[in-house]
Amino acid sequence: MPTKTTMPSRCPACAHGLVEVEAGIASWCPACRWNLDVYDPALAPWRGTRLVGRWGFRRGLEVDRATHEELLADPAASAAGTSRGEVWLMVFSVVLALIGVAALGYLAWLVVADGPPPGVRLVLAIPAVLVLLLVKPSFGRVPRYGAIAERDAPQLHRLVREVAAAAGTPVPDVICADLNINAGVARLGWRQRSVLVVGMPLWLMLPRPARVSLLAHELGHLANGDPLRVRRTLPARAFGARAVAATGGRNPWRRALHSANSLAEQGSGTVVLLGMLVQGALALVNVAGATAQLLVDSVAMPDSRRAEYRADLVARRVAGTGAFLQSAETVLLADRIWQDLWHQAPRLDSEQLESIAAEARRHLAPQLPLARQLSRRTTDLWSTHPSEDQRMRLIEALPGIGGMLHVDDSRWAAIDAELASWRRAAYHALLGTRDRF
Repeated sequence: MPTKTTMPSRCPACAHGLVEVEAGIASWCPACRWNLDVYDPALAPWRGTRLVGRWGFRRGLEVDRATHEELLADPAASAAGTSRGEVWLMVFSVVLALIGVAALGYLAWLVVADGPPPGVRLVLAIPAVLVLLLVKPSFGRVPRYGAIAERDAPQLHRLVREVAAAAGTPVPDVICADLNINAGVARLGWRQRSVLVVGMPLWLMLPRPARVSLLAHELGHLANGDPLRVRRTLPARAFGARAVAATGGRNPWRRALHSANSLAEQGSGTVVLLGMLVQGALALVNVAGATAQLLVDSVAMPDSRRAEYRADLVARRVAGTGAFLQSAETVLLADRIWQDLWHQAPRLDSEQLESIAAEARRHLAPQLPLARQLSRRTTDLWSTHPSEDQRMRLIEALPGIGGMLHVDDSRWAAIDAELASWRRAAYHALLGTRDRF
């Protein structure tokens, strides 16, 4: 009879009790981290097959280890020049651009050609139009809603200028707020203006020093030229994802089978056969697009992860070690803090959000060690960011520093007053309504 293997209750390496999160998740030792860095399909991102997922998980750990060694050896070193992966992505982007130009030329020829009748020309134009949709340039749009003008928030703009000066980068052209638990920086529009976006829910959850760290991290991407590098290789990065989205997203074969069953119930044999051929063709294009995206991300994501680590080093230098770690801890707990706020929202007003968020952070603090370790299993080679644990371990391995920029309570009070309308918007988001201001 086959025997069933069971996980020991204590660590075979140090005899510490193992962590058992829930059924189906592999246990590990929180003390010596035995069995922590294993591929766990219950937590790792799904990449089509377990074989691919396991390889990507292990490869992600290797990239993180190599990056740690590189940055610990010289954390103050400037970002390296164009990497081999970036060169490949730029070459691929140029090839896609040339294909787009050829498709445009083909369409122009169809317009002026005398031979084919209009109906035939329309049919012949469809493949070229589809190609253009997949390779068309995308410059993005500078957000209109949420832009914070300097006349409306002079103290916030002053703080961003100070953080930019300390990070060694020009001040962003536009500062925006939104209602996502996130923050980001990008170059958008025809003029490629730099845009800093701060998610107000995350801003309210962060301790005040950690807000400086958040700004320094995002502006660190500008200092390191990351948005520009992404923009140069965007055609290659977006090609596969566009193909997948255009053909219906994930699970193409399941969708094709469901469509075939529906057609079989409603149509004749010819209709069913035609529908199956169309759905099969779409599924093949979908799989090809997903495979292409996976290959492109295999090349792109190591640079993306390295960029996050370098932005973290900027945050440590500007805001200090403690502020960075507070920021990372809050990000780890952000969804749980927001859930706590959601439950209490009917009994609160917008002015209480920060204090209740701080109370929730303290209440959830005992969960931090396990949440931090567990984050290692939720990222792999194709994740845009390393795990929070990997990022915190890099900063903790460096000497602790106090940071270059400190903001007193009176300035924070002024910034809070400037963002009062956004605090109300976050509060109404908690209540499930919209704040039109």
